[in-house]
Amino acid sequence: MNIEGVVIFESKSGIPLFYKMPGNTDPSLFASFITAARHFSTELSLGGLSSFATDEKVIFMAQGKRTVTVLITPKSQEFQETLEFAAEVGDVFESIYDIPERPQPHEFTGFRPKIEEMLRRVKDPFINRVAQFAHKQYGGEISIKARLTKRNGETGIIDIMVNHVHSKEESDVRDFEEMIVQNLAQDYTFIKAIDDIASRGEVIDFLDSVDHYGTRLIKRDEVKFLPYFPKRAVIVARDFAEDVMDFISRLPTDEEGPYIDGAHVMTGIKIRGTKSDMRCHVELWKWKDNGYPKRFIPAAETAANSITV
Repeated sequence: MNIEGVVIFESKSGIPLFYKMPGNTDPSLFASFITAARHFSTELSLGGLSSFATDEKVIFMAQGKRTVTVLITPKSQEFQETLEFAAEVGDVFESIYDIPERPQPHEFTGFRPKIEEMLRRVKDPFINRVAQFAHKQYGGEISIKARLTKRNGETGIIDIMVNHVHSKEESDVRDFEEMIVQNLAQDYTFIKAIDDIASRGEVIDFLDSVDHYGTRLIKRDEVKFLPYFPKRAVIVARDFAEDVMDFISRLPTDEEGPYIDGAHVMTGIKIRGTKSDMRCHVELWKWKDNGYPKRFIPAAETAANSITV
């Protein structure tokens, strides 16, 4: 969804309350144009005007209780999805602000960070939908495009990271070292979102990378890299190449399914409470646009271990 401009104006007066416009477009002139187009549509008994197109752009409008939200996009096939987003933007705006009888645009400048956040979210709709699925499936706190420190000091990005937060009563964290122990105790789920058919190479590369991210702990002038070894490594894709199943079937399996053995990440790490039998379970899901994703079950798993969704 490529949104080039956002305008929110008061439906009675046509006063633009908030705008983010391309170039030097005059928001007042634009709002007057939209108001006239809507009025013209009503006068001709054509019904409410929700969108129209110019030679290069598509204009979407969503009527709220006191406002009209307008989105400007290049021509595309995403009309309905964009219109729904316009309605969402309007609902959020009206939930934040009480619109006075004589609104002034400067009263609504604080909406800019919110609209920027919402625009970032829809820039990659597939990842956003997978994130919503991850929250339903696993709970916890969701981070999209999480930036984590890698073993070599560089920064890497995980498409979606789930932090399985524990309350203070449950975790009883007394110092930083114990917090690191909890990280090593697999409080995370790492997710790779592939809006295509996942190849064997993509699957292997992702699974190989799960112990590359962590934190650096300085203790007694010694620097240790402590990996965030996740409890799950999840790949959500439209489908999987035929040879992916063969690779997954070669992984060790327990009652929860295939896993990556994490014992190697403990080598050289001597912190009280760490576990030497850590396992990162591997889950593959086939995405469905109209329905809940389907769990991809390797042939090596028994019927007792299969999952029905």
